[in-house]
Amino acid sequence: METNRFSEKTGEWLLLPNCLIESLFPDRHNTPAYKKFNRGIMVQNDTLKKNLVPMILKTFQLLETFRESPEGVNYSDLIQRNPDIPRISIYRILCSLEYLGYIRKDEHSNRYELGAKFIELGRITEKRQDIIRFSLPEMEKLRDKYGENVNLIKIDRGEFVTLKTLEGTHPLRVTHLTDRREAVYSSASGKAILALMDEEERHNVLADLSFKKLTPKTVVPKERFIEELGHVRKAGYGIDDEENLIGVRCVAAAIRRDCGSPVAAMSVTGPVSRMTPDRIHTIAEDLMQITAALSSHFYGFKPAAAE
Repeated sequence: METNRFSEKTGEWLLLPNCLIESLFPDRHNTPAYKKFNRGIMVQNDTLKKNLVPMILKTFQLLETFRESPEGVNYSDLIQRNPDIPRISIYRILCSLEYLGYIRKDEHSNRYELGAKFIELGRITEKRQDIIRFSLPEMEKLRDKYGENVNLIKIDRGEFVTLKTLEGTHPLRVTHLTDRREAVYSSASGKAILALMDEEERHNVLADLSFKKLTPKTVVPKERFIEELGHVRKAGYGIDDEENLIGVRCVAAAIRRDCGSPVAAMSVTGPVSRMTPDRIHTIAEDLMQITAALSSHFYGFKPAAAE
């Protein structure tokens, strides 16, 4: 496997280690941001390049070796597999990682193995799977009750990440296209999440968006959209009324952390023929009840403390 490297001579990011890319873009196959990153577009950011730390990149390069050899590697193996890193640098990196508990040395085999600290970090990434796991039973109930698509969505760096989609049971239903990106500002989930973000975080997300009229019903310009977010916050749910795709309506409510900030949004999507205003209101009541329970039970959210 080709090793990813940072060129100190040119100061360019050629490729980062896979383990670092996965930490930056856990859902990279679904995000346009990763596609841009992989094509080298994002490396044009001068501020980013000026602040890269070569030794950290070398550290992740060494850690990539453990991915290929889960049973552990010895010092000579690391030197052989990473000829571009000076031996003294490899030794110092190993000493630092061992001191911090991220690797350990087996005294019998003289092999370095990943330490307990990496297990602790792994638990952090497991939280993403946790939200799917504890949301799934409620998503299934909604799907079975209404027969429409039920989605679990989060926003990451201004982009949609679909965590889970349950297809509806009706013969005529909205097909979930994994390669089609909904605009944050034209979706029910986007509205539900953005409405609960703090002002600074919301400003940062909206600053990078180009507000375009995707359908005659898309809420633009940005000023009008921000005004609508105020109504969404008061209502407790967001609606996409054919704003992203003609013939399709969606309603969503957010799951919140203990501090009140949004973690994700759960939504129900269907054709306008079935998603009537009255039915949307009924579904919204169910969504708010479900997301409130999930927010309270799994994140300790208390409405009185957040408002």
